[in-house]
Amino acid sequence: MDKKIMIVISIIFFIIFLSLAFSIKDVDKGVLFDESIMEWIHKNINSNMTIVMKGITFLGSTYFFMIAGALILFYFIKTKHYEGIFPLLFSTIGSFSLNAILKHIFTRTRPIEYFLIHQGGYSFPSGHAMVSMSFYTTMTYLIVKNKKYKNKNYLFWILNFLIVGLIGFSRTYLGVHWPTDVLGGYMMGFLVCFFTIFLFSHKKKEGF
Repeated sequence: MDKKIMIVISIIFFIIFLSLAFSIKDVDKGVLFDESIMEWIHKNINSNMTIVMKGITFLGSTYFFMIAGALILFYFIKTKHYEGIFPLLFSTIGSFSLNAILKHIFTRTRPIEYFLIHQGGYSFPSGHAMVSMSFYTTMTYLIVKNKKYKNKNYLFWILNFLIVGLIGFSRTYLGVHWPTDVLGGYMMGFLVCFFTIFLFSHKKKEGF
């Protein structure tokens, strides 16, 4: 996609994030569409779906990223694909760190009354949604850069956003995040991913 278009999208996402951030600041309940979505979801929960959602939410957990990151790092080193190591590490670790900072800035309380699993810490933005967006999207970008996957690019992007979307939905289904937490996480995760791609693409052109 054209870089100018990506910059415009990033600006829009940042504005959306700020709008959400200020709307939830010092608010102890849902805002906008939070309550209606949570009520609808939690009127339709069942034990089998809860098990599935617990499995999906693991794909956006710290433990999963530690395991997946180690395996991917080993693969990059073995195949001498060194240029992919730093963008992925920067995107993932940067997203984790920024998420922790943002949570302590906005200090939003989790929707405790909807909990299906225990979850500590603050709620906004969703760490699962934010880190998943940055990790999986950066990973997908690195994959589609490979010319041998040129004719399958759209499949990788569909799979990427399907996984990220399901992880975000699982957090709302399990009752540990308001929908606006997830949306805010997506916005900021995309911004981290785009900044990473822009930064390392620029460095490569400069010969670093």
